[in-house]
Amino acid sequence: MGGYDLSPSVLSAPVWILETGRPGEQAQCQILAQALGLPFRTMPLGPNFSPPDQWPETAGLRLILSFGNAVQAACALRATCAVRPLLVHIGRPSHIPAKDLDLIIPLPQDDYPPGPNVLRVAWPFNGASLPPQHEEAQALRDAGTIVLYGGPSRQFQMGRAETERLLVFAHALAQANREPLHIITSPRTPPEAVQWIQHWMTRETAALHLFRPGETLFTHFLNTGNRFVVTADSASMLAEAWRTRAPVWLFPLPHKQSFMSRLQQGADQMGLRPLRAWLIRRGLLGSGSRFACWHRALIQSGVIRLACPALAEQDLRWRPVHHQADTDLVRCQQRLLALPGLLPLTATTREKS
Repeated sequence: MGGYDLSPSVLSAPVWILETGRPGEQAQCQILAQALGLPFRTMPLGPNFSPPDQWPETAGLRLILSFGNAVQAACALRATCAVRPLLVHIGRPSHIPAKDLDLIIPLPQDDYPPGPNVLRVAWPFNGASLPPQHEEAQALRDAGTIVLYGGPSRQFQMGRAETERLLVFAHALAQANREPLHIITSPRTPPEAVQWIQHWMTRETAALHLFRPGETLFTHFLNTGNRFVVTADSASMLAEAWRTRAPVWLFPLPHKQSFMSRLQQGADQMGLRPLRAWLIRRGLLGSGSRFACWHRALIQSGVIRLACPALAEQDLRWRPVHHQADTDLVRCQQRLLALPGLLPLTATTREKS
């Protein structure tokens, strides 16, 4: 893919990515920036996504990419610029009026209302490329069953009981397909979860290989895994597994219910969803997530399957009949290049290269 990740000492990059400190979010911003074919740089933020005390020179800045909680800092950065840059936000722009952003790209699990400057995607950008990757030759996929284990999140609980149910299912899946079983944890996996897994391995004497997170190892398993089991907490890992075109099983987790999520559900049930959407678009109310709705749609469409106990052996050998067209990145590329001022900039970049 085109694009350049420039060091912070280079001030001429027309695209700035605001750093949230979260690898999955940062990767999505970089994938989108690379799709534009423009030089980009990363700008670190302060604690709690706060703007730095002083921004570098912004004379060449033409596009700000922000993700999640970095949107406030993105607006602060734009306010310092003599020439107004475009502002494109991935995810939910909490308490920022939609009209203040040039483009909003909610992720599929985001409960954000539609609008003229809102472009929804079917998957997070993790693992996306231009053009989309073709299916790997089956002969190259021989690593077996791969479990991508996340951890507790704001939306999901993940304790010892859930972990043991996951291991029981994954072990049955690997046995039904007569292949080895590997589990790779994520940076969010708590230390006690590793102990639960190790204890289960000892107790059940199961042939299971446990790996701690590492970018090279994670990429290796994505490229060679025969099938994947992904915990429901991570939309990013689910997207990367799906883009391998191998069978993907979603392992469900208990949902966490906050006061705000209960309030939002109650308002929708009372027929107040249009009012809530109006308040969200004006920045007067934050929006939530809808993981359950997204997961249900994926399962009903047949692109992934739900991991559940007591499946017959032939069910555990499932493979998807078809694969959705992976058009999200090219749609976003085309939409961004249509924004005022970006297309001439890309043409100039190509001439220089």
